[in-house]
Amino acid sequence: MMKQTGTPLRLALTATALGLALSACASTGGGTAPSAGPSASPLPATSAGSASASAPASASSGGGGSAPSATPAPSTPPTPPAGAAACTGSQIAVSAGQSNGAAGHIGARVIFKNTSSAACTLYGFPGVAGLDAAGKQQVQAKRTTNGYLGSASASTVLVAPGATASALVGGVDVPSGNLTSCPSYPALLVTPPGTKTSTKVALQMPGCPTLVVYPVVAGVPAS
Repeated sequence: MMKQTGTPLRLALTATALGLALSACASTGGGTAPSAGPSASPLPATSAGSASASAPASASSGGGGSAPSATPAPSTPPTPPAGAAACTGSQIAVSAGQSNGAAGHIGARVIFKNTSSAACTLYGFPGVAGLDAAGKQQVQAKRTTNGYLGSASASTVLVAPGATASALVGGVDVPSGNLTSCPSYPALLVTPPGTKTSTKVALQMPGCPTLVVYPVVAGVPAS
């Protein structure tokens, strides 16, 4: 009897031990799985500003593909031919134009003609001095761009061969202040802009309070 009773008891104990062993195995396998290898270091974060600043070009918002190439720079325009040189005294002949006036304001043009075979340029104001009857300088004309005879701005004037440029000279023949009379200059000494060649021209001008001269302009406009 006892032998039969012991056999089932041993079987029960064996089954219990086997169950405990299986439970231990299951508990061990359900833990955290080991890593497959050393973990990769995360890439450092990059700010959007740095990325855009260093990127050679931005990809289109449509998605994949390489970034579009940069727009080629426009071709450099051809270099224009060298401009005409400044006029020299030997190229320019100076003469007096017709004078006119109103309300005591007298204006006349001094004319600069290019007598050479090459175009040249004049810029700015001519030198103008009032001469007395003996040919001595009495006054230097005051430079102006805006006065009682109008206005003119200084600019480069291209004078072709045979063409002319001119400058307006003005004066007033009505005394003002304590003056009882106005000086009168029977001739002017004129020096084209940018040159040292002076020419005496027979052009009588009053000088109250002084002579004025405007910048050179193209042609000979009506004064």
